[in-house]
Amino acid sequence: MIVELVAQTQRLTRLAAQATGNSTPASSWRLLSILDREGPQRIGTLAAAVRVSQPALTQIAQQLTEQGLVVKEPDPDDARAAILTLTDEGRVAIADWRAELGGALSPYFSGLDADAWEHLAATVEILTALDKESL
Repeated sequence: MIVELVAQTQRLTRLAAQATGNSTPASSWRLLSILDREGPQRIGTLAAAVRVSQPALTQIAQQLTEQGLVVKEPDPDDARAAILTLTDEGRVAIADWRAELGGALSPYFSGLDADAWEHLAATVEILTALDKESL
């Protein structure tokens, strides 16, 4: 059941991205989401979380920095490393993206009855609790 849940959420994510027509790479949205949820992070840590190589994440970070969505600063504990921080513009961008996803997916869920919505709400609560435990 867990594997099927993961497979369906991945499918839902792809469907949402296609429905919005947004051309921003999913890895950029993952990066912004992680920074929004967990705060500033080192590039190496983010690379593992986003599931890309460190050079790839550095390139993504450069693009997001140029767009004003993140700030890249030296790590105060290790000058060789860099820390990324979400900017206010980045917070707005991720909030807008989530709203866009919600709007794009709404038609797919419009036929659900109250019982189905309760099940979805319970699933979200369970996943949120598991996520908080892992932090």
